[in-house]
Amino acid sequence: MLTAQDIDVRFGGLTAVNDVSFQAPADQILSIIGPNGAGKTTLFAVLSGFQKPTRGEVHLDGHLLSESPAHLVSRQGIARTFQVVRPFPDMTVLDNVMVGAFARTQNFETARDIANRVLHKVGLQGKLSFLAAYLTLPDLKLLEVAKALATQPKYLLLDEVMAGLNLREQHSVASMLEGIHADGIGILLVEHSLAIVARMSDRVICLDSGKKIAEGTASEVLASKVVQAAYMGIDHG
Repeated sequence: MLTAQDIDVRFGGLTAVNDVSFQAPADQILSIIGPNGAGKTTLFAVLSGFQKPTRGEVHLDGHLLSESPAHLVSRQGIARTFQVVRPFPDMTVLDNVMVGAFARTQNFETARDIANRVLHKVGLQGKLSFLAAYLTLPDLKLLEVAKALATQPKYLLLDEVMAGLNLREQHSVASMLEGIHADGIGILLVEHSLAIVARMSDRVICLDSGKKIAEGTASEVLASKVVQAAYMGIDHG
């Protein structure tokens, strides 16, 4: 269970996240949607230890995370990807993923075994020796997921992992992620592709101007007039 309680994040006079709370059981996929600037990525930064909240707490399985830096949050079982892919471009795909594996082991052979298993899981087993600099965008997205998975997380936070992919590619990645979730890893998505949100989500939260304006099933949230006005620009008069 990943839990956020009364999260506020303020930068001077700007409130980026305003009193956001939720519970995310690992057996459900939770998606966070909202317009640009809604506070989604800032909330992700809090959950993963990259940003300390001004107020509130984050817990994983009852353990307080929000007082810890990112590397300790990772050791507790939270891994995240970033909107902009961040490979080590002059390293091979295998070596990129081994970097993540070294978060759990200092043994080279063990790290390589973890990386090989993860790369098979995401579908990059045929590109182990490729330099990351020469991967296509879809493969770079898979590499981001693989690097996070190599830390052996309990919970995976995916920040717009579908961005820049066409619909066929999005659904291919969704199938892979559903397999990862079926293996027992919790998934929280920040996502703009409503087709993927509708397909994958057990529950959806919509943020607007840092506040939670809706929470429920995908069909409930996407049908909300408040959400349609804030996120989709639909004026119901």
